[in-house]
Amino acid sequence: MLLFSISFTSWQTYAVPIIGAFIGWITNYIAIKMLFHPRKPIKILFVTFHGIFPKNKARIANKLGTVVQRDLINFSDIKDRFKDPDALSNFKEEIAIRIDDAIRDRLAKTPVLNTIVPEPFIQGIHKTIVKEIETNLPHVIDSSITKIEQKLDIQELVRNKVANFSDEKLENLLLDITAREFKFIELIGAVLGFLIGIIQLLIQAI
Repeated sequence: MLLFSISFTSWQTYAVPIIGAFIGWITNYIAIKMLFHPRKPIKILFVTFHGIFPKNKARIANKLGTVVQRDLINFSDIKDRFKDPDALSNFKEEIAIRIDDAIRDRLAKTPVLNTIVPEPFIQGIHKTIVKEIETNLPHVIDSSITKIEQKLDIQELVRNKVANFSDEKLENLLLDITAREFKFIELIGAVLGFLIGIIQLLIQAI
């Protein structure tokens, strides 16, 4: 039977794992805070302290811009979505309604034409325009998105947007995304510290 050199009823015994848990939690808490703080470089003796994200904001902005343009916003996918039969049908119907309204509005403003032009003629013009829209709309969409792609630099847009964020706004943005994960890291630190304290007690007690 093992002989224990310390009493497991003494307050020191309970304090060891509790202190270990606190040290594990506070260590991870400080490490997380140091991701964002200090926002401005602070030099103490020969060591300069600067939050990881504020220090590397330009590099993060550039990398994020690259990722968004390469992996998140794909103009080929956008073209395919717009040229989907359901999307084309919606576009066609909306444009047809607008054209029909425009024709009838123009005729209403010209009483003479409104009297002379028969309804079948208006419907014939409407059908012809709709047919042209149906035939040419995919090409128009493809051409328009290609021109947008050539003129719009997503990478630069995202990079400039993130680079112009204040350090506080960048911190709030990242915390909104990762708050739960950071809390979990703090909890893991406490749990590991507590377990290390227990192990230390067992080693001392053998």
